[in-house]
Order: sequence, then C-alpha cells, then structure tokens
Amino acid sequence: MKNRHRFIYPLLIVPLMVLSASAIARVQGPCSACHTMHNSQDGQQMVAGGKGAQETLLVDDCVGCHSSNGSATIVDMGNGDRVPIVFNTVEPTYPPDGSASSALAGGNFYWVAQVGGDNKGHNVYGISDTDSVLSGPAWTFFAPGHSTNCSPCHDTLATKNSGCKGCHYPRHHAGGTSEVVDASGGWYRFLGALPAMMADPTSFGVKGIEEENWEQNPSASRHNGYFGTKDVYAKELFMTRYTIGQFCSGCHGNFHHEMNADQPVDYNGAWLRHPSDVVIPNSGEFMEMNEYNPLVPVAKTSLGGKKNFATVELDQDVVTCVSCHRPHGSPYPDMLRWDYNTCVSGTENDECGCFVCHAAKDN
Repeated sequence: MKNRHRFIYPLLIVPLMVLSASAIARVQGPCSACHTMHNSQDGQQMVAGGKGAQETLLVDDCVGCHSSNGSATIVDMGNGDRVPIVFNTVEPTYPPDGSASSALAGGNFYWVAQVGGDNKGHNVYGISDTDSVLSGPAWTFFAPGHSTNCSPCHDTLATKNSGCKGCHYPRHHAGGTSEVVDASGGWYRFLGALPAMMADPTSFGVKGIEEENWEQNPSASRHNGYFGTKDVYAKELFMTRYTIGQFCSGCHGNFHHEMNADQPVDYNGAWLRHPSDVVIPNSGEFMEMNEYNPLVPVAKTSLGGKKNFATVELDQDVVTCVSCHRPHGSPYPDMLRWDYNTCVSGTENDECGCFVCHAAKDN
C-alpha cells in the first residue's frame, strides 16, 4: 500500500460545524472561509494543492479539510469553529485517552495509508490506493469487480467517482438543533444512502446522537448515540430503517441477520458469523454487561431522550457493525477496535472488546 500523495494538504480551512452543548448546528462564519467565487485572487489559485476548482465553490475537498500533518485530531479554527480530523500523518493515540491526539469515534486513516495495511481501514480516494487483495467490499451482495452503475462506490471507495462521498453526503448548511440528528441536521455524520441522497437528501440517512468532541475523550456517559433496530429486514437498495447497521449493509449486505440457510426465525441455532442488528439477550454470559463501554458501543432501538446514557439495556440494545469496527481505520486488522489476537478466555484483559459483551467469559 502506498500513499496516493506524497504530502497531506495542510489547510484545515473549512470550519465544518459549530456545536452547541447538545446538538449539531448549521455552519456559521464568513462565506469566504469555505467558498471562493472565482477560484483566483491576485493571480493565485484559491483552491489548495493544485487540485483545481471544487464542487459548490469550495476552497478544498473533504480530504484536504479533514487531514493534518500534525497530531491533533480536532483543530480549533477560532470563534468556536472546529474541524474533526480523520487522517493524520502522525500516529494518533489509540485507544482514545482524552489527549489532543486521540483518535476520534470513526478511527483514523493513518494506519491504512501510512502504515500500509489494506485491512486496517477503508481505502478512500485521496488517501490510499485500491485494496491490493479485495476487488470489492467484503461479503457484498454486489458482485465484486462487476461493472454496474453502482460499481464506483460498491467496488471501491478509492476512485474519484466515490471517495468520501461513497459514504458521506455533506450538508454543512443543514439546520436542526435536535438532540437526535436526522434529516433536518443533514443526518448523523452526513451518512446516507447514495444515490438516493443526491436525489433527495431528506429521505434516506442515518439517525444518531453526536458527542461534542467526536469521542476524543469518551466515557460511559460521554459518547455517540447510535440508532439500531432489532427488526428483521431484508437487504434493501434504499434505507428504510435509518440505522447505522443498515447503512453498512449497503455495501456489506451479507454481514447481517442471516447465519445460515436453515436459520430459524427466533435466531436460536449455531451462528456461522457474528450477528449484527440483533438484540443482546438478558441471559447467560451477557447478564454481566451493564455499564456502557465506548470501546464497544451498542445501538439503541430508541434514541429519544437517551443522550449521555451510561448503561446498556439488555433485551433492548443491539450489537451493530461499529460495535466491533472503526470505519475510518484502526491499528488492528479488519479495522477492529481492539487486538483480537489478545482475547483469551479466562484471562483478565480490559483491552479485549469481546469480553465487554461476553462478560462472563472474562476473569
């Protein structure tokens, strides 16, 4: 794996959003902080890095604004404007410990781009090249490498046609001050089902609660709130559940409810792969799972009034994709949140996320 570029654009210009104590707010400040009318001033290009004019007259692209040559993972632009960094060229602190260099909730692209491990993050245009092993998303219900109208996004995110917008559809001017971010706030982290979002940004997206510091210093009562479902649903082209799990299934459609062809409706039986969007039972080895642990987040089937919840509601909360994975990347294979190889049953290991849910198996 090699970097697509020899350097990261050290601009950090765009004040993406101003956050109140409880919710996302629309972008504020002078228009010129984000936009340029003619892409030139005094004979100089206004867009950095020689990348040429950008969509919606922006002065930089997603990667340029959310990258840093330093170690800080949140850059304060002044006047309350802050930019979350998802790609540092200096290794972030992991797991996050509240320091200025702590990796944020989604992880960091440092490990896939700088360390060179294809399996340590999504391969995204402007950050890393296409995956050297996989020709398409793992366990997709689209044929990997198959030429379709969906292929720019569903085959790889490492092309100009996909990139960051393969997952995010930014609406930085979206209003909304609700605690739970939905369509009025541009959806949680601008995550939405493409191309439906392009046609109608208000119809299909992910709901969620966003922690003010993007989980730079997470705790049991300070973390994101993920929306999930325990309903059985089929693999669908458009999102109808508004959950983080269904969003991931847009590419990774077979990592879902199904465990095998003979799976009973009540899910009693032998799992052939780890379930997702399945309720965590209040029985057996799970009964000791009480305090919410941001290293292994669970999704809530109802988010209303749930901000800063510090406990897990068994028989209600569900395991979801981000319970185990950091979508931007992590130091570990498969973008896992912890080192899976150190998870040994019957040993004391606070860094092993498996034992957060399977609590009775840990000493």
